[in-house]
Amino acid sequence: MQVDFREATSIINFIKEEGKIETYDHHQFIYQAEDPSDTIYLIQEGNVLINRVLEDGKEFSLKMLGPRSIFGTTTLFCGAKKHSLFARTKTKTTVYKMPVVQFENAILNDEVLKYEWLLFIQNENAKQEYRFRDLFTLGKKGALYSTLIRLSNTYGTYTDEGMLLNVDLTNNELANFCSTTRESVNRMISELKSKNVIKTEGKRITILDMQYLKDEINCENCPINICRIE
Repeated sequence: MQVDFREATSIINFIKEEGKIETYDHHQFIYQAEDPSDTIYLIQEGNVLINRVLEDGKEFSLKMLGPRSIFGTTTLFCGAKKHSLFARTKTKTTVYKMPVVQFENAILNDEVLKYEWLLFIQNENAKQEYRFRDLFTLGKKGALYSTLIRLSNTYGTYTDEGMLLNVDLTNNELANFCSTTRESVNRMISELKSKNVIKTEGKRITILDMQYLKDEINCENCPINICRIE
């Protein structure tokens, strides 16, 4: 059975109690590819984008993390490593940080932490497996629709009109999540607006017809802890 990791609070509380707080300005790198991978992070406030930079210089966004999200060195007990991804703040962000050696010792010596970590890794693997499946099998439109659904499960709030995504999003950021161009996303967003499926106000999107998006990609209604963008 899949479990929403955020319900398992022992690891989150441990990092809060034992970690050090650090604040980053918006659009600041927390780490870059090839930096030493020796720290685990927990977001207290703000949003962090996890990106990969492709050979042609384009960015591909894997996640947009929010409060209570864990990132950084999540592959434990593998010795000295370097990051292969970039972590960059989207907004002003405060994190708790902890040396991975300290975290590994805690995992080894506490059965509750160990169990919760296994749940976390299982959940992360499932999220990435389903997301990459959608990205590579649904085409550009399917990738965008899938991304909007995942955003709604992560940052959505019900309103009288539909589902408001409570995060500022540019079409360029959406394109990075879909591994396509901003121009393609511009056209698809315009099409969805003309069909009254979504509406935009500034950088905020409201999904007016969620069922349309789900029908277009034959949505399987995966558990909400898997169908997320974080």
